[in-house]
Amino acid sequence: MLILLAIILLLAIAAGDVALYRVSYFLTLVVVGSYVCVRLKLFRLDMQMQDKSYAVQVGDMLKEHVYVCNDSPLPTGWIEIVLMSNMPGNVSGIATAIGARGHERLEIDTFCHARGVYTIGPLMARTSDPLGLFQVQIIQGNPIKVMVQPPIVTLPYFHIPVAERLGEESIRYRSQSRTPHVATIREYIHGDSLNQIHWLSTAKSGQLMSKEFDCGGSGDVWVVLDLERKIHHSQGTEKTDEYAVAITASLAHLAVMKEHSVGLIAYGDHEYLLPLRGGTQQMSRVLETLTLSKTEGDNPLAGVLVKHAGQFGRSGSLLVVTSSTATEWIAVLRELRSRSLNIVVVLVDPAGFGGRQAIDEVVVRLVSVGIPVYVVHMGDPLSHALSRPITLDNLPIFTQYSKPEQIPASER
Repeated sequence: MLILLAIILLLAIAAGDVALYRVSYFLTLVVVGSYVCVRLKLFRLDMQMQDKSYAVQVGDMLKEHVYVCNDSPLPTGWIEIVLMSNMPGNVSGIATAIGARGHERLEIDTFCHARGVYTIGPLMARTSDPLGLFQVQIIQGNPIKVMVQPPIVTLPYFHIPVAERLGEESIRYRSQSRTPHVATIREYIHGDSLNQIHWLSTAKSGQLMSKEFDCGGSGDVWVVLDLERKIHHSQGTEKTDEYAVAITASLAHLAVMKEHSVGLIAYGDHEYLLPLRGGTQQMSRVLETLTLSKTEGDNPLAGVLVKHAGQFGRSGSLLVVTSSTATEWIAVLRELRSRSLNIVVVLVDPAGFGGRQAIDEVVVRLVSVGIPVYVVHMGDPLSHALSRPITLDNLPIFTQYSKPEQIPASER
């Protein structure tokens, strides 16, 4: 428009044509009027959003309420309000028109694609004149923190292979090793510490009663999450690490709901180690750890298992979640199983996420040595994928490795 105005004005001066002068005057009026119009639209616009932090899960729709007030005596016309954010995905925004001295309450939806800690805000309002010659925008508000946690999926058919406790017989001895969890109440034995006395039972029975703690091991569940950088792949918004983290969160939740002590080991951008604990507080720690962890590890799964082998108690459970197509870590699991450790492996198949190597050999070797293995493919509902492990009966789907590995007599 400015170039056209300049050309017409030069022609009017050169030719002395009154009509060209009038056209140039008209174009000048249009340009100036458009500029003034667009500046007045947002002149006295005030935007605010709820000042609070959010904790949501992957797959949730975050709903942010925005309050917009127009204190100008003129209507705004159509304006676009955008919720600025560093959250992966599309920019969230909404178009609206607010009358003179009017106000409006808007709801802006943002889909949570991936776990992590992000910020949403500030708000940006932008508009243009009817001819699109000028555009103006204003930014208001402060950023708000949003924690997107991994989803927790109910696993009704997944079995945690923990050793059964031995009856409910009365305990008449002091445990040499114990966990923080009380197994039963018994009579006081000389040498029990004061913090072991159960005062409520003592008051009821009229004699000293002591808390007997769980001897540990049989109910412990360790979850090892493999976050080595090179084993994870992505296909658009679908990522193997997001599947693995969701599986880990769901397994930990299942163990906590069954009143087991849960520990977490993960090597990503940092070494993450949560000692064995139970209850909802431990589940909160697990979710926070999984939310902050990143797939930037350089430690192979075999090395991680060897390093922490001493922490896995006898007759406890070890749940391994990985996308690794290597086989070195299987030998480590066989060694751990010889200690009466119950082991289950969940494999996220990298082939559907752009990975070039298949997990067929890994699956066959695990099944052949008697380690239960579940396979999760891209798009599989976790509750269905973790409902039934791969067995020798359904191994023919892996045709190139149909011959089972010989199981050593010591491991049968």
